[in-house]
Amino acid sequence: MPIPGNSKAERRISAKERIFETVKDWIMEGQLAPGEKILDATIAEYFQVSRTPVREAIQLLEQQKLVVSYPGKTTLVTELDTDHIEQWYAPMQVLHQLGITLAVDRIEEKDMDSLRQIHLGLKEGIQKKESIFYILKQNKKFYDEILLVARNTYLVDFCNTLWTHILRLEQNVLNQYDILEEFAQDQEQLLEALERKDQFSAGMLMKNHWDRAVIQIRNLIAGTKEE
Repeated sequence: MPIPGNSKAERRISAKERIFETVKDWIMEGQLAPGEKILDATIAEYFQVSRTPVREAIQLLEQQKLVVSYPGKTTLVTELDTDHIEQWYAPMQVLHQLGITLAVDRIEEKDMDSLRQIHLGLKEGIQKKESIFYILKQNKKFYDEILLVARNTYLVDFCNTLWTHILRLEQNVLNQYDILEEFAQDQEQLLEALERKDQFSAGMLMKNHWDRAVIQIRNLIAGTKEE
């Protein structure tokens, strides 16, 4: 079949993908709490679709360990695992450290401009005291951009899975804007290292960012358990 030379294929998001991304955000933001029932009929009505794409989306959510299904019974949002956070942070640290060392050699001025704009968006969000989840997503956007510059789609895919659980955890336990200000300071230092094309410093700064993040989250979790 001949295809016109001036045609531009546009990717249309399927109902399954739309439901998956939306419900995933609900879980990460805490709108769907740990242990809450997932009712496919209610979701189907909300999205005005049949139950088939809803069930397909639920399967994807289960693959990412965000829900657990009991055949013939019910589907529940998984409990938040605060005892083994290293399972997300340790690989994320390694992947981002690799990503930024690759990005140093490949980054162009247009990429730096994009990172600066994202960084400004994060700082403005903190100054205006936007929602914690909004600021965390802005922070994620900065690191996503670095991985795009690294041009390794596998890094992007692996990190996206880890981000889902990290954002969910941090949304639940992080309620201090001073820690978010430290995230902004980390970004400033990373920008400086990228501008200098200093591969060693960029890698160490990235490692330090994730080391400090996991310590801060652990301390917050411990404080919550003591209350």
